[in-house]
Amino acid sequence: MSAFQPVQTIIPGLYQIALPTPYAVGNVNVFLAEGDPLTLIDCGVQSDASYEALSSALNSLGYQIKDIRRLIITHHHADHMGLAALIAGQSEAEVWCHPFGVRWLERPRESLKAERRYTDMLFRENGVPSAALETIGAFWRALETQNTPVRVYMTLDEGEWVEIAGKLWQVYYTPGHAGDLICFYQAHSGVLLSSDHLLRDISSNPLIEAPRRYGEARPKRLLEYLHEMRRIAQLDVKIAYTGHGEPIYDVATLVNGRLGFHDKRADKLDAMLSDGQPRTLYEISRQMFPNIKDAQMFLTLSEAQGHLDLLESQGRAALRSVNGINHWSLTSRPARAS
Repeated sequence: MSAFQPVQTIIPGLYQIALPTPYAVGNVNVFLAEGDPLTLIDCGVQSDASYEALSSALNSLGYQIKDIRRLIITHHHADHMGLAALIAGQSEAEVWCHPFGVRWLERPRESLKAERRYTDMLFRENGVPSAALETIGAFWRALETQNTPVRVYMTLDEGEWVEIAGKLWQVYYTPGHAGDLICFYQAHSGVLLSSDHLLRDISSNPLIEAPRRYGEARPKRLLEYLHEMRRIAQLDVKIAYTGHGEPIYDVATLVNGRLGFHDKRADKLDAMLSDGQPRTLYEISRQMFPNIKDAQMFLTLSEAQGHLDLLESQGRAALRSVNGINHWSLTSRPARAS
C-alpha cells in the first residue's frame, strides 16, 4: 500500500489535493489547475486545519491562496464550499458553480433555514416524532456555522465547456447526491472529475432536498442519481478522480455494482413491507437501520425515502395518508401464472 500523499499529479498542470474534514467520510479531494486563470475546484471545510492544509499544498506547488483567480464549486455541501468566502476574500478569485448552487453560496443560512422548514414539514407528515425532529434540528444548526456568503461570478451547466489546465472539459450536470452537482469530463485523456457523484469505496447519499420552487413536487434524488450514473457510465472514462478517496479505474463496473446495490436494498424494503402492515417513513428508516446513531437520522431518512421512491416508480409500493400521517405499503399485484 502506497504512503498517503496530500498532493498528487493527475495530468500535467492538474493536481489533486487532500484536505481534512471532521466528517466520517474523511478527507475531501480538491483540485488545482495551473494556467490562466489559476483555478481551484472545490475548497474544503471552513476550518483552520483545512485552510492550513490547503495553504501548505499550494506552497509546495509554488503558489499561495492569493494567487487563485477562479474557484469552481462542484456542489453546495460544506466540505466542498466551506472555504469559498475566505479564499475569495484573500484573492481575486471568481466563484463559479451550477445555477442551482448560487443561492447556497450567496445565501447559505437562508437556504439552510428554508430546507429545514421544508424537511420539518415533510418529516412530520411522515411520522417522525418531535424528539427526532429536535435531533435533526441540531444537524441543521451545525451546518449554519460552516458556510459564509460569497458572491457567484459565473454559472456552469450541462453541455457547456470550460478550460481547465489548458484543456477543454465538458460539464455534466449530475443531480442525485446534491441537486446542483456538476462533473467535468476531458474526452481526449478520458479523465473525469466526478466530485461526489461517483466514489470508489462508498455509495453517495442522495439526500432529501426541498423543491426549487414553491408548489413543485419533491425531487426524487435517488432516481436522479441512478439515471445519472447510467449516463456517466456511457462515457469512455479511463480514470475518475473523486470527491473522497481513491480514483476509479473501471467506472462501468463500479456503476453496475452500485445499481445492483440499490436494487437489492429496494428488494429488502419490499420484503419488509410484505407482511401487509403499512409503515411510516420513520418506522421504515428505523427498521432498515436499527443501529445507526440519531445524529445520522437525516441520512437514514433520506436513504429510506429514496428506496421508497424507487419502489413507487416501479409500481411496487404506494403512499396513503392515515389520520394525516403518510404510510407506505406494497401495491396489489396480479397472481403469477402457474
